[in-house]
Parts: sequence; C-alpha cells; structure tokens
Amino acid sequence: MAKSELEVIQLLMKLIGHKTGDISKVTYTAQKPAFPVNCEGETKLPRCTPEEQGVSSDFIEKLFRSLYENNSCHMHKAMAVRNGYVIGECAFKPFNMDYWHVSHSMCKSVTGMAIGLLVYEGKIKLEDKIEDIFKGIKGPFQSLFSSGITVRHLLTMTSGAAFNEAGAISSNDWRKQFLESQTNFTPGSSFEYNSMNSYMLSAIVTEVTGESMFDYLKPRLFDPLGIKRIFWETCPQNINKGGWGMYIRIEDMAKLGQLYLNGGKYDGKEILPEEWVKAATSMHIPTGEITAPGYGFQLWNSSSRLGAYTFNGMLGQNVYVFPDINMMIVTNAGNEDLFQKGNMSRIVHDQMAKIEVENGPVEVTEQVKKAQGSLRKFIKSVQEEPDFSMAIPSGGWNNKKKRSLCGMSSKFRYLLMKTLDGKSYDMDDKGVGFMPLLMQIMHNNYTSGISSVGFKLDSLSGAFFLLIREGDTLHKIKCGFDGKSAVTDIDEHGEIYTVTTVSEFSTDEYNRPVLRNEFYFMEDSTTRVMNIYLGKREPLQHDSSISFKIGNAPENIGIRFDEVPGSRMLIDILNQFGNLEEGKGINGFVINRLTDFGALDAIILAIQNTVRPKLHGHIHDKEADVEYYINNSVPLTDSDTSDEDDVIMEDD
Repeated sequence: MAKSELEVIQLLMKLIGHKTGDISKVTYTAQKPAFPVNCEGETKLPRCTPEEQGVSSDFIEKLFRSLYENNSCHMHKAMAVRNGYVIGECAFKPFNMDYWHVSHSMCKSVTGMAIGLLVYEGKIKLEDKIEDIFKGIKGPFQSLFSSGITVRHLLTMTSGAAFNEAGAISSNDWRKQFLESQTNFTPGSSFEYNSMNSYMLSAIVTEVTGESMFDYLKPRLFDPLGIKRIFWETCPQNINKGGWGMYIRIEDMAKLGQLYLNGGKYDGKEILPEEWVKAATSMHIPTGEITAPGYGFQLWNSSSRLGAYTFNGMLGQNVYVFPDINMMIVTNAGNEDLFQKGNMSRIVHDQMAKIEVENGPVEVTEQVKKAQGSLRKFIKSVQEEPDFSMAIPSGGWNNKKKRSLCGMSSKFRYLLMKTLDGKSYDMDDKGVGFMPLLMQIMHNNYTSGISSVGFKLDSLSGAFFLLIREGDTLHKIKCGFDGKSAVTDIDEHGEIYTVTTVSEFSTDEYNRPVLRNEFYFMEDSTTRVMNIYLGKREPLQHDSSISFKIGNAPENIGIRFDEVPGSRMLIDILNQFGNLEEGKGINGFVINRLTDFGALDAIILAIQNTVRPKLHGHIHDKEADVEYYINNSVPLTDSDTSDEDDVIMEDD
C-alpha cells in the first residue's frame, strides 16, 4: 500500500474515532480571509432580458425552476449568459449573488489559462519534461529514472502519476512526492483524473516565473477581466493549489467562460491567443464518461451540444459553455455532482440540448411580457434578504395565537427561549466540530471539538443565540426563525467564514422540543445541520405535556448532526483507491478478508455515523465552576468570565 494511501486511511480512522486538533500530516496555516468589502476596479457584465438576446424567459424560468425543485440539486446560485449579456440570475435563499464561493475543481481551467500564458510568452513548451523544469528536487536515486511526464500530460490528465489527491494530506512537499512517484501507465496513453496534475502546473508557473500563480495571473488575467475579489489557497510551500482552493464570485466565473467564448479576447483586448483557446477546448483524450466524453486542457468536453465544454468543479461549481449558440450556464451548489454525473448536470445538459434560440431579439408581445413577469416573480420567490432583526413582534405578546412555520406558537417558542436563556450544556463527546467534516478535510482545518452548547436570549431585540464552545473559541451564532435567516461571521483557527442560520422549534415523536438549525456556509458547498433535542426521551404518555416544565431547563440535551452533501462523499474519497463498497482495489486487499465478518458494512456504517454523529450534553454545574475558581485562587473577573461567558455563568 502506498504511503499516501495509508495516510488517507489513518486520517479516516482518526475522524471515525472523533480525534480532534492536529490530526493531519500537512502543516496547517490560517489562510482564508473574510470576504472583501472593497471591490474597487471590479467590472460587471451587461444585463438585459432573455428576449433581447433571442432566448425565451419561459426557458430560463423552466431551467431555474427545475434546478430549484429537484431536491438533490441543492442549488446556491445560477446564471445564464448569452452574447456576453447576463439574461438570468438567481441566488437561492439564503445565498447571496455577490458573495464569493468555493470553486473546487472549476479552478483547474484557470490553471490551464496560466499555462497558456506561459506558452504564449515563450517561457515553456508543452513537450517540456517536468523533471527538467524541476531539476534538483528529485532524490539521487530517483534521478536515475525518467517518468517522461510532460506539461501536456499534466494538462490533459494523462500523466499516470501514482501520487494523487491523497498526497494533499500525506506530506508537506507535494512537488517532490509527485516527481518521485511511479506511473500507473505510460504517460499520454490513457486518461486518469488527478488533481495533483493541476497542482504541478501551478508549481511550474512558480518555478518558471518566481512568483505564485495567483500573482502571475493578476495583471495578465484577473485585472483585465475586472476580477478583484478572489482568493486562492496555497500548499505548505506557498504554491497555489491549482486544482482546488479558489474562491470566486459567480459573475467572475462567467467572465472566465466568456473569455473562451470570445476566442481569448475580453473587451476587445487579446488576453490569450485564439489558437490556445481552440486547443484547450478540443478533445485530447477520451474519458469514458457519457455526458463528458472528452478532456481538453484542464476542462471537460460535453456531449449535449456541438463543441460544448465545461469548467467543472465537484458538488456543483460549473461553467457550462455552449459555443454554437454563444451561451453559458454558470452554477454554484452543494450537491453530490461528480464529473457532471449528478442530477444538476443532467438537467442543464438535457434542457440546453433542447433550447431554441433566435439570432436577434424576440418581439415583445403580451405573451412575452407575461413570461418575463413570471420569471421575475419566480426569482423573487426563491431569493431572500437575510433578516437581521429577529425581534419580538411589536406591541408585545397578546392572546392571539401566532404560529411559526412548524406549527409551534410564537408565544410558546418565546417561553422556551426564556427557559433556555443563560443555560449551558457540557458535551460527553468532545470530538465533533461545528464546521462540516468535508470542509475540514478540503481546507486542512480540523476541529478542536465542541465542548459545550449554550443559549442566550436578547431581551431587548428578541434575538436568540447559540453559544458553541469549540476549543478556545466561543461561536456566538444568531438564529433565524420563521424561514428567515441570520448572518454570523465565525473564526475557525484564524480563517473567517460567513454562516447563515435558519432555525425553528418543533417537537419529536417523544413530544420533546427540538431546535433545528441549518447552518449554510455562504462561501462553501457544504451545509451543516444541528438538531438539539431538549430533555430525555421518556415513555410515550397519554397526555401531550413536554418532557420538562417551562421555566425549568432540562437537565439533558441530545444533538444530532448531519451535513449536505454527506457520507457519500467520504466513501467516494476512499473509492479512488479501490471500490470500498465492493471490497476491491487497494483498500479491498485488507477489507475483503474481513467481509464475511461484517467488517465492510461496519466501516461504511462508521463513515455514515462520522458525518451524522450523535452527542449528549448535561447541564453545566455552576457550583463546580465556583469551587474551581476558589481552589485555584482565580478571581471571578478573569477573562474566563467575559461577557459571552457570563451568559453561561449567570444565575438562573
């Protein structure tokens, strides 16, 4: 078993065992900043109605509605562009159209553009061998052998390098590991998707120019396209990851697609040679995928229309380009789309294959006006401006029964909030984090573990907060109710993430009150769900009383986490080394010997439970706190009793 593959399995076992903190072999450094407010120099694509560019509003509404109503698509944003004009755009609640979003592998196509610029400037050739570019990095023994991998092989995913995505969690020196790795086949002879190919392309830019790929692209690509709010993560050696880790706004994704649609020109200025764009978007190797049968230079050729191609990132980050009709569909989402094989890509490709367009504007008839109005109404219905007030209804509570979306009266909800106000619960398992597991893995930012969960009601505004203590950090998360969302910035080990929360009180089958919270990470593709069950499960009674009295907080709480997308993604990570579920491949070498004893089912169940962990909490013992302070001669005015902690420590 290769070292990097063994590291993946070891990391997975640590995650299953709820290990926290520094569990990765790769050095963690805080990188991601908060979304920039300053957008000086940023440009916008022009806007118009679909009909002005020869497209029916009915079509745009049908496409957006199909994506929105399919429960597996988990849409965040969508944009339609034709002839360089935005003809439809929608941020599905609670997401914001203007916010940047993780791009995952969609950024590979940007890495391909950087290589095109290097070739255009005469600094490299596609047939250059990478071992010649990185002289001296390979060890003395490995230097005796040549892999024969060229820049072209990296671009077309035909390197065959055995060092793959697992390397991102196995060591700090990814270049050396890649250069010294064996090959699974003769380079150039077969297609094998490997994100480390894209990383090595980024490393080539740094090796040749002496600057990061991001800095190299800024004056040559990002500035000319008016792309200002963009960020790209780096490896431990400060090389941009190349194949993942880029945050970008959806409109800026569309600009990159438009650059290729324009044959390398933008605003009349040549950014890339037309010859490069033609080569990049041509099929160089078959992939074996039905909807994406070929691969070009860091992008996928699509089968839905003649000449179509896609800048494709997992979980729904895509720029679908259709040159024959000069049109694009751009998406951000949080689904299980991989290699355009999910329902979201199916819907886009199926509908774009059937679209009928005009070469000029469509006459604006009464029927067209009605369709335009219907499109506007739909977009308005699925968008939302976050509610920052969360206030108690004006005039105070009255005798009228106000009911929330789940059926619990607003008055009863408020009494529950008052009951929980100032209470804190210590977790019996401190190995589960607030940030989704998939995000922890992708950003090498692992949890310190949630140690306690508390509650705070602001009596003036009516705002209700979750107080989640994770390591040395206290996340004060504002809850949004009645379908509205509330926005909070959190600090995860020095990296800032914006979380939008949608919450609601309900009851379970034991008549326990449940506080359901959906945490949407606005910049990422993963959503965290946290259900907090108030009180113990009691035998079913004939009456409808809840398991504790209002005014007396329950002694215990239960918490059930989930995330979207979920366990399927972790299983897919393992399946890249062999089919875990069928007991085949590298992992299967061990697993297939234990299958008869149920080990395979146990491992898959453990993965599912890792994504959907259950916690138990008991009410915080304040007398023990006082005793601790007395025994350790710690004044009660210490930093441990800050305003936020006072919420937890104050008397009932």
